[in-house]
Amino acid sequence: LTKPADAKGPKTYTIRGMCFSPDSTKLAVAQSDNIVFVYKLGADWGDKKVICNKFQQTSPVTCIVWPEAHPNELIFGVADGKVRIGSLKTNRSQTLYTTDQYVLSLA
Repeated sequence: LTKPADAKGPKTYTIRGMCFSPDSTKLAVAQSDNIVFVYKLGADWGDKKVICNKFQQTSPVTCIVWPEAHPNELIFGVADGKVRIGSLKTNRSQTLYTTDQYVLSLA
């Protein structure tokens, strides 16, 4: 299901978190190679999955949540201490909070 952030680079990454959209039509995957991919899922099991958004970061993505009240936004933690919000409408992310500690989890 997943792929590396750089198709020509090494395929050594780990999935740090996954979450479904509130309506279960999309799946967000947070990866250690500094990216979040959002896949649009098919209605049936055999349907093709398509990447509809990607959020490249400067540090490994450590955790992710998809707020029920904000279906067009993802919140994710990054190893450099930032909590970021990704907008599915603009395909851009911005920092919500910064700390000098590794972001381990979000709720």
